[in-house]
Amino acid sequence: MTDQALTLNDYLDEWLALQRTRVEPTTWTNYRLMARYYLRPVLGERRLSELTVRDLDRHYVALLDHGGRRGQGLARRTIAYAHAILHKALADGVDAGLLEDNVAARASVPRIDPRRDAMPRQVRTWDRAQVRRFLEQSADHELADLWRVALGTGMRRGELLGLRWEDVDLTIPSLQVATTLTRVHGAFRLKETKTRRVRRLHLDDDTAEVIGRQPRRTGGPYPLVFTRADGQPLVPEVVTDRWRCQWPGLDLPRIRLHDLRHTHATLLLAAGVPIKVVSERLGHTTIALTMDIYAHVLPAMDRDAAAAYGRLLDERDDDE
Repeated sequence: MTDQALTLNDYLDEWLALQRTRVEPTTWTNYRLMARYYLRPVLGERRLSELTVRDLDRHYVALLDHGGRRGQGLARRTIAYAHAILHKALADGVDAGLLEDNVAARASVPRIDPRRDAMPRQVRTWDRAQVRRFLEQSADHELADLWRVALGTGMRRGELLGLRWEDVDLTIPSLQVATTLTRVHGAFRLKETKTRRVRRLHLDDDTAEVIGRQPRRTGGPYPLVFTRADGQPLVPEVVTDRWRCQWPGLDLPRIRLHDLRHTHATLLLAAGVPIKVVSERLGHTTIALTMDIYAHVLPAMDRDAAAAYGRLLDERDDDE
Protein backbone atom coordinates (compact mmCIF):
# COMPACT_ATOMS: atom_id res chain seq x y z
CA MET A 1 0.00 0.00 0.00
CA THR A 2 1.41 3.41 -1.00
CA ASP A 3 1.49 6.31 1.43
CA GLN A 4 -1.16 8.06 -0.68
CA ALA A 5 -3.58 5.13 -0.25
CA LEU A 6 -2.94 4.80 3.51
CA THR A 7 -6.17 5.30 5.48
CA LEU A 8 -6.41 6.67 8.99
CA ASN A 9 -7.39 3.18 10.19
CA ASP A 10 -4.28 1.68 8.60
CA TYR A 11 -2.08 4.35 10.08
CA LEU A 12 -3.61 4.04 13.56
CA ASP A 13 -2.95 0.29 13.47
CA GLU A 14 0.74 0.95 12.84
CA TRP A 15 0.93 3.85 15.28
CA LEU A 16 -0.72 1.96 18.13
CA ALA A 17 1.63 -0.98 17.60
CA LEU A 18 4.56 1.41 18.09
CA GLN A 19 2.97 3.19 21.06
CA ARG A 20 2.61 -0.11 22.88
CA THR A 21 6.39 -0.05 23.40
CA ARG A 22 6.56 3.66 24.26
CA VAL A 23 3.83 4.44 26.80
CA GLU A 24 2.40 2.91 29.97
CA PRO A 25 -0.06 0.01 29.42
CA THR A 26 -2.99 2.02 30.80
CA THR A 27 -2.15 4.93 28.50
CA TRP A 28 -1.91 2.60 25.50
CA THR A 29 -5.28 1.05 26.37
CA ASN A 30 -6.82 4.52 26.53
CA TYR A 31 -5.32 5.39 23.14
CA ARG A 32 -6.77 2.23 21.61
CA LEU A 33 -10.23 2.66 23.08
CA MET A 34 -10.51 6.34 22.25
CA ALA A 35 -9.48 5.63 18.65
CA ARG A 36 -11.89 2.70 18.45
CA TYR A 37 -14.94 4.60 19.67
CA TYR A 38 -14.38 8.23 18.71
CA LEU A 39 -11.98 8.37 15.74
CA ARG A 40 -12.24 5.24 13.60
CA PRO A 41 -16.04 4.97 13.06
CA VAL A 42 -16.32 8.23 11.09
CA LEU A 43 -12.78 9.16 10.07
CA GLY A 44 -11.14 5.74 9.80
CA GLU A 45 -11.73 5.13 6.09
CA ARG A 46 -10.51 8.57 5.05
CA ARG A 47 -7.16 8.60 3.32
CA LEU A 48 -4.56 10.01 5.62
CA SER A 49 -3.32 12.43 2.97
CA GLU A 50 -6.85 13.75 2.35
CA LEU A 51 -7.81 14.39 5.96
CA THR A 52 -8.71 18.07 6.42
CA VAL A 53 -9.19 20.55 9.24
CA ARG A 54 -12.84 20.79 8.20
CA ASP A 55 -13.24 17.02 8.62
CA LEU A 56 -11.98 17.22 12.21
CA ASP A 57 -13.94 20.33 13.16
CA ARG A 58 -17.20 18.80 11.92
CA HIS A 59 -16.44 15.48 13.58
CA TYR A 60 -15.80 17.09 16.96
CA VAL A 61 -19.10 18.96 16.80
CA ALA A 62 -20.88 15.71 15.92
CA LEU A 63 -19.28 14.02 18.93
CA LEU A 64 -20.51 16.89 21.09
CA ASP A 65 -24.04 16.45 19.77
CA HIS A 66 -24.46 12.66 19.71
CA GLY A 67 -21.11 10.90 19.98
CA GLY A 68 -21.60 9.29 23.39
CA ARG A 69 -23.44 6.20 24.58
CA ARG A 70 -27.00 5.76 23.35
CA GLY A 71 -26.61 8.81 21.12
CA GLN A 72 -26.02 11.25 23.96
CA GLY A 73 -23.61 14.13 23.55
CA LEU A 74 -19.99 13.48 24.47
CA ALA A 75 -18.30 15.56 27.17
CA ARG A 76 -15.96 18.28 25.89
CA ARG A 77 -13.13 16.86 28.00
CA THR A 78 -13.47 13.48 26.27
CA ILE A 79 -13.48 15.12 22.85
CA ALA A 80 -10.36 17.08 23.81
CA TYR A 81 -8.65 13.83 24.80
CA ALA A 82 -9.56 12.16 21.51
CA HIS A 83 -8.24 15.22 19.69
CA ALA A 84 -4.99 15.13 21.67
CA ILE A 85 -4.46 11.49 20.69
CA LEU A 86 -5.09 12.22 17.02
CA HIS A 87 -2.83 15.27 17.20
CA LYS A 88 -0.01 13.16 18.60
CA ALA A 89 -0.54 10.40 16.06
CA LEU A 90 -0.48 12.81 13.11
CA ALA A 91 2.50 14.68 14.54
CA ASP A 92 4.38 11.37 14.62
CA GLY A 93 3.31 10.83 11.01
CA VAL A 94 4.84 14.16 10.05
CA ASP A 95 8.07 13.26 11.84
CA ALA A 96 8.13 9.92 9.98
CA GLY A 97 7.71 11.63 6.61
CA LEU A 98 4.26 10.18 5.93
CA LEU A 99 2.57 13.57 6.09
CA GLU A 100 3.57 17.09 5.19
CA ASP A 101 1.11 18.72 7.57
CA ASN A 102 -0.59 17.92 10.88
CA VAL A 103 -4.14 19.09 10.25
CA ALA A 104 -5.05 18.40 13.89
CA ALA A 105 -2.79 21.29 14.91
CA ARG A 106 -5.25 23.67 13.23
CA ALA A 107 -8.49 21.92 14.19
CA SER A 108 -10.67 23.30 16.99
CA VAL A 109 -12.17 21.38 19.88
CA PRO A 110 -15.56 22.81 20.99
CA ARG A 111 -15.09 25.25 23.86
CA ILE A 112 -18.79 25.63 24.65
CA ASP A 113 -21.55 23.05 24.93
CA PRO A 114 -24.78 25.05 24.40
CA ARG A 115 -26.86 22.49 26.28
CA ARG A 116 -24.65 21.68 29.26
CA ASP A 117 -22.91 25.02 29.78
CA ALA A 118 -26.27 26.78 30.04
CA MET A 119 -26.94 24.81 33.23
CA PRO A 120 -25.00 25.37 36.45
CA ARG A 121 -22.64 22.56 37.32
CA GLN A 122 -24.09 20.40 40.06
CA VAL A 123 -22.47 17.85 42.32
CA ARG A 124 -24.66 15.24 43.98
CA THR A 125 -23.84 14.71 47.64
CA TRP A 126 -25.37 13.65 50.94
CA ASP A 127 -25.74 15.80 54.02
CA ARG A 128 -24.69 14.68 57.52
CA ALA A 129 -28.01 13.04 58.32
CA GLN A 130 -27.98 11.10 55.06
CA VAL A 131 -24.41 9.94 55.65
CA ARG A 132 -25.37 8.64 59.10
CA ARG A 133 -28.39 6.87 57.61
CA PHE A 134 -26.25 5.32 54.89
CA LEU A 135 -23.70 4.01 57.38
CA GLU A 136 -26.50 2.41 59.38
CA GLN A 137 -28.27 0.88 56.38
CA SER A 138 -25.08 -0.42 54.75
CA ALA A 139 -23.43 -1.73 57.93
CA ASP A 140 -23.82 -5.36 56.85
CA HIS A 141 -22.58 -4.86 53.30
CA GLU A 142 -19.44 -6.79 52.37
CA LEU A 143 -17.73 -3.53 51.39
CA ALA A 144 -19.11 -1.40 54.22
CA ASP A 145 -15.61 -0.62 55.53
CA LEU A 146 -14.50 0.55 52.11
CA TRP A 147 -17.49 2.90 51.90
CA ARG A 148 -16.65 4.30 55.37
CA VAL A 149 -13.03 5.03 54.45
CA ALA A 150 -14.13 6.63 51.18
CA LEU A 151 -16.41 8.97 53.13
CA GLY A 152 -13.73 9.65 55.75
CA THR A 153 -10.92 10.49 53.33
CA GLY A 154 -12.37 11.61 50.00
CA MET A 155 -10.00 9.23 48.20
CA ARG A 156 -10.66 8.14 44.63
CA ARG A 157 -11.69 4.54 43.93
CA GLY A 158 -8.31 3.55 42.54
CA GLU A 159 -6.54 5.22 45.47
CA LEU A 160 -8.63 3.29 47.98
CA LEU A 161 -8.04 -0.02 46.25
CA GLY A 162 -4.33 0.77 45.87
CA LEU A 163 -3.81 1.73 49.52
CA ARG A 164 -0.86 -0.28 50.89
CA TRP A 165 -0.19 -1.13 54.52
CA GLU A 166 3.17 0.62 54.25
CA ASP A 167 1.28 3.86 53.53
CA VAL A 168 -0.73 3.68 56.78
CA ASP A 169 0.43 4.97 60.17
CA LEU A 170 -2.23 4.30 62.80
CA THR A 171 -0.17 5.84 65.60
CA ILE A 172 -0.78 9.39 64.32
CA PRO A 173 -3.25 8.30 62.73
CA SER A 174 -2.69 9.13 59.06
CA LEU A 175 -2.06 7.64 55.65
CA GLN A 176 -0.32 8.72 52.50
CA VAL A 177 -1.99 8.48 49.11
CA ALA A 178 0.86 7.36 46.88
CA THR A 179 -0.52 4.74 44.49
CA THR A 180 -3.66 3.86 42.58
CA LEU A 181 -4.81 0.41 41.49
CA THR A 182 -5.68 -0.20 37.84
CA ARG A 183 -6.38 -3.30 35.78
CA VAL A 184 -5.02 -3.66 32.25
CA HIS A 185 -5.97 -6.73 30.19
CA GLY A 186 -6.99 -8.49 33.39
CA ALA A 187 -3.67 -7.82 35.17
CA PHE A 188 -3.54 -5.62 38.28
CA ARG A 189 -1.07 -2.78 38.34
CA LEU A 190 -0.11 -0.16 40.93
CA LYS A 191 0.83 3.19 39.48
CA GLU A 192 1.24 6.80 40.54
CA THR A 193 -1.81 8.80 41.53
CA LYS A 194 -3.70 10.90 39.01
CA THR A 195 -1.66 14.01 39.84
CA ARG A 196 1.59 12.02 40.32
CA ARG A 197 1.94 13.56 43.76
CA VAL A 198 1.94 11.90 47.17
CA ARG A 199 -0.38 13.49 49.71
CA ARG A 200 -0.77 12.76 53.42
CA LEU A 201 -4.19 12.61 55.07
CA HIS A 202 -4.80 12.70 58.80
CA LEU A 203 -7.59 10.38 59.89
CA ASP A 204 -10.42 10.74 62.35
CA ASP A 205 -10.56 8.03 65.02
CA ASP A 206 -13.47 6.13 63.44
CA THR A 207 -11.82 5.95 60.01
CA ALA A 208 -8.52 4.88 61.59
CA GLU A 209 -10.35 2.14 63.52
CA VAL A 210 -11.97 0.85 60.32
CA ILE A 211 -8.60 0.64 58.56
CA GLY A 212 -6.94 -0.95 61.59
CA ARG A 213 -9.41 -3.84 61.74
CA GLN A 214 -8.76 -4.94 58.16
CA PRO A 215 -7.09 -8.38 58.05
CA ARG A 216 -3.53 -8.39 56.70
CA ARG A 217 -4.05 -10.99 54.02
CA THR A 218 -1.28 -12.57 51.99
CA GLY A 219 -1.43 -14.22 48.62
CA GLY A 220 -1.90 -11.19 46.43
CA PRO A 221 0.70 -9.31 44.41
CA TYR A 222 0.65 -6.30 46.75
CA PRO A 223 0.22 -5.80 50.54
CA LEU A 224 -3.04 -3.91 50.20
CA VAL A 225 -5.41 -2.79 52.95
CA PHE A 226 -8.58 -3.72 51.05
CA THR A 227 -8.51 -7.09 49.31
CA ARG A 228 -10.61 -10.13 48.56
CA ALA A 229 -10.61 -13.05 50.99
CA ASP A 230 -7.72 -14.68 49.13
CA GLY A 231 -5.56 -11.56 49.34
CA GLN A 232 -6.05 -10.65 45.69
CA PRO A 233 -6.88 -7.01 44.86
CA LEU A 234 -10.48 -5.94 44.56
CA VAL A 235 -11.53 -5.47 40.93
CA PRO A 236 -12.36 -1.76 40.42
CA GLU A 237 -15.31 -2.43 38.12
CA VAL A 238 -16.74 -5.03 40.51
CA VAL A 239 -16.51 -2.56 43.39
CA THR A 240 -18.55 -0.06 41.37
CA ASP A 241 -21.09 -2.77 40.55
CA ARG A 242 -21.39 -3.64 44.26
CA TRP A 243 -22.06 0.03 44.95
CA ARG A 244 -24.84 0.18 42.38
CA CYS A 245 -26.45 -3.11 43.41
CA GLN A 246 -27.11 -2.00 46.99
CA TRP A 247 -29.67 0.67 46.08
CA PRO A 248 -32.84 -1.43 46.42
CA GLY A 249 -32.04 -1.72 50.13
CA LEU A 250 -31.29 1.96 50.74
CA ASP A 251 -33.72 4.75 51.55
CA LEU A 252 -31.50 7.56 50.23
CA PRO A 253 -31.01 9.78 47.19
CA ARG A 254 -28.99 7.82 44.66
CA ILE A 255 -25.42 8.98 44.11
CA ARG A 256 -22.35 7.55 42.41
CA LEU A 257 -19.46 5.92 44.25
CA HIS A 258 -17.30 8.89 43.21
CA ASP A 259 -19.82 11.18 44.90
CA LEU A 260 -18.60 9.94 48.29
CA ARG A 261 -15.51 12.00 47.51
CA HIS A 262 -17.71 15.01 46.82
CA THR A 263 -19.68 14.34 50.00
CA HIS A 264 -16.47 14.32 52.05
CA ALA A 265 -15.45 17.67 50.57
CA THR A 266 -18.80 19.42 50.93
CA LEU A 267 -19.22 18.31 54.54
CA LEU A 268 -15.77 19.69 55.37
CA LEU A 269 -16.46 22.98 53.60
CA ALA A 270 -19.85 23.31 55.31
CA ALA A 271 -18.10 22.74 58.65
CA GLY A 272 -15.81 25.69 57.98
CA VAL A 273 -12.64 23.82 56.99
CA PRO A 274 -10.53 26.18 54.81
CA ILE A 275 -10.87 25.45 51.12
CA LYS A 276 -7.08 25.19 50.77
CA VAL A 277 -7.06 22.31 53.28
CA VAL A 278 -9.93 20.57 51.47
CA SER A 279 -8.15 21.03 48.14
CA GLU A 280 -4.99 19.43 49.52
CA ARG A 281 -6.92 16.50 51.01
CA LEU A 282 -8.55 15.82 47.65
CA GLY A 283 -5.25 16.07 45.81
CA HIS A 284 -6.42 18.82 43.46
CA THR A 285 -3.72 20.57 41.47
CA THR A 286 -5.13 24.03 42.21
CA ILE A 287 -7.54 25.67 44.64
CA ALA A 288 -9.34 27.12 41.61
CA LEU A 289 -10.34 23.59 40.60
CA THR A 290 -11.77 22.93 44.06
CA MET A 291 -13.68 26.21 44.02
CA ASP A 292 -15.10 25.43 40.59
CA ILE A 293 -16.35 21.97 41.61
CA TYR A 294 -17.79 23.03 44.97
CA ALA A 295 -19.06 26.49 44.05
CA HIS A 296 -22.52 25.49 45.34
CA VAL A 297 -21.17 25.33 48.90
CA LEU A 298 -19.38 28.68 48.89
CA PRO A 299 -22.44 31.01 49.16
CA ALA A 300 -23.52 29.28 52.39
CA MET A 301 -19.96 29.58 53.71
CA ASP A 302 -20.00 33.29 52.87
CA ARG A 303 -23.27 33.76 54.78
CA ASP A 304 -21.78 31.96 57.77
CA ALA A 305 -18.71 34.20 57.59
CA ALA A 306 -20.89 37.32 57.61
CA ALA A 307 -22.89 36.02 60.56
CA ALA A 308 -19.69 35.17 62.44
CA TYR A 309 -18.36 38.68 61.89
CA GLY A 310 -21.60 40.12 63.19
CA ARG A 311 -21.35 38.01 66.34
CA LEU A 312 -17.79 39.19 66.90
CA LEU A 313 -18.90 42.82 66.90
CA ASP A 314 -21.83 42.08 69.20
CA GLU A 315 -19.61 40.40 71.78
CA ARG A 316 -18.11 42.56 74.53
CA ASP A 317 -14.71 42.00 76.05
CA ASP A 318 -14.71 41.17 79.76
CA ASP A 319 -12.76 44.33 80.58
CA GLU A 320 -15.23 46.69 78.91
